[in-house]
Amino acid sequence: MQPRTYVSYSGETPHALTALFYLDAQRDVYGWHLTARDRQVSSAYFMIEHFYADRLPVLYRSVADDVYEPWTSDYPPKRDLIRCPLPEPAAHDLEHLQSTFVREWLFFETDTDIDSELAAYREHGMSVQAVNIRCKKLNRFGWRGENWIHATPCTDFNVVYFLEKQWRFDLRLPQHRIRQFQQFQQAWLRP
Repeated sequence: MQPRTYVSYSGETPHALTALFYLDAQRDVYGWHLTARDRQVSSAYFMIEHFYADRLPVLYRSVADDVYEPWTSDYPPKRDLIRCPLPEPAAHDLEHLQSTFVREWLFFETDTDIDSELAAYREHGMSVQAVNIRCKKLNRFGWRGENWIHATPCTDFNVVYFLEKQWRFDLRLPQHRIRQFQQFQQAWLRP
């Protein structure tokens, strides 16, 4: 099963980048999503349960950018933390796909060995942000509205739209969520 990818970039102020991939799992969708605005970044794994079913879809996402850490529900919104709702093989596949996707499509300003990327950005008059698109991928983008966009064939834009509409852009975790996360970890690790 091939992942569907979607990457959108706006070089205007504020700089904005959205990158995601997802897999269809019959009625459900799961994948990884990253949003960067100016110098702030939010990324997490996600699952949209019942997306292709005649039921209300539920958007789950990892609290941290780790598929095995606690998850929460963004739609409908809930405060409770849960374990990863994905089957173990799917979680393992997502981890591998995320690694490949980031390596092929993105670079971070804090990465080492990005001299050629930095030089290419300077050559094209582009400013380097916290998260950036690899130069070799820029020729795959087309201008749509106010953004440069790349989407693999058969990408369901309803998935993209649903995520953009329902995703809670968490750049900083509120203190009550940090305490809840710590309690969840302690309870999880108890013998």
